[in-house]
Amino acid sequence: SSLVVLHLSVFWFCMQALRGGRAFRLRSGDTLPAIGLGTFTGTRHTQKAAKTGPGGTMEQCVTKWIQLGGRMIDCAQNYLNEAEIGDGITRCIREGTTKREELFISSKLNNPYHEPDKVRPALEKTLVDLGLDYVDMYLIHWPVAFVNVPFEADHRYSCGRGFAESYEPDQCSGVTGKLWSETHWETMGEMPPHLMTGITIHDTWRAMAEVHSLGLAKNIGVCNMNVQLLHELCAGNPNNKPSLLQCESHPYLQQEGLLKYCRMQGIQFQAYSPLGYGEFKGDKEISPMLDEVVREIAAKHAMSPAQVCLRWTNQRGVATMPFTLKDSEMRENLSIFDFTLDGDDMDLMRGLDLGHHYLRPEDWYGLPYWS
Repeated sequence: SSLVVLHLSVFWFCMQALRGGRAFRLRSGDTLPAIGLGTFTGTRHTQKAAKTGPGGTMEQCVTKWIQLGGRMIDCAQNYLNEAEIGDGITRCIREGTTKREELFISSKLNNPYHEPDKVRPALEKTLVDLGLDYVDMYLIHWPVAFVNVPFEADHRYSCGRGFAESYEPDQCSGVTGKLWSETHWETMGEMPPHLMTGITIHDTWRAMAEVHSLGLAKNIGVCNMNVQLLHELCAGNPNNKPSLLQCESHPYLQQEGLLKYCRMQGIQFQAYSPLGYGEFKGDKEISPMLDEVVREIAAKHAMSPAQVCLRWTNQRGVATMPFTLKDSEMRENLSIFDFTLDGDDMDLMRGLDLGHHYLRPEDWYGLPYWS
């Protein structure tokens, strides 16, 4: 009977969330909260967190997010902080702030583990770090395979959790002996050594389907794909289409064609960098947060420019998970359902599209990725 009560309480929570665009229904029937928390604080070479490891910045951030009512957390093995996040989740569950069933935890397969026999171990490492039996969503982070980089645990944690300072999965320099800057095609005249060949996106995706069938991931999806590649994946795997696509999207990069294709295929679109800034924005680069149209709409509704961008995202049927370490911004993000943009607002926002990417991975891959 207690199990029935638990399931009913979770069902009630989901039904309440779906009202007013607070959540989206996935193909599986699971409920994805419309607003989540991003957790990227930098890579091994660009880390911006004030403290990493036990008691670190993201452990504190995730704890506060859950305490404020946030229930979706977007993680990635590449961010090197899943052990911190896991400690925050464990604390909140232990203290009764939330139940595991109320949370939607997403993680991502990192580039060095695209070989089919590496996918499950990579996810199992994530589960150990997060302290979970399953993730609600598991995504292919980038559809580009890197050479394998062996895991190295952080000695500050027990049970093989975390990653040692010497673990570097981005440039794979410990394996190749080279940095990206030394191996670009223009420099070497050949394929950069960190890029693996012989592995297709279909190979990796079928291994993703296997971890889903084992119950280690309740849903599976992809990130950073254009229509052509996403269609190739869907056409080649008609019985295991992605449940979700996560890509950069904001008023200056509206991704209308990609969003249209996702709707055709029943794939939920989730936007990262919804405010059009972050780790990769140049100091003098344009920003939708400073755009006069956005600021005028914000003044009209007595809301912040960030809330306007997030509400616009939500009213397009797009989920999102902005990153912040500030309690005040978390509260703002969770309160975007207190107002609605009207038709004139949405038309004005539609006119801001510039097709502008802030995330430009050419340096990572030695490839003109968005071309």
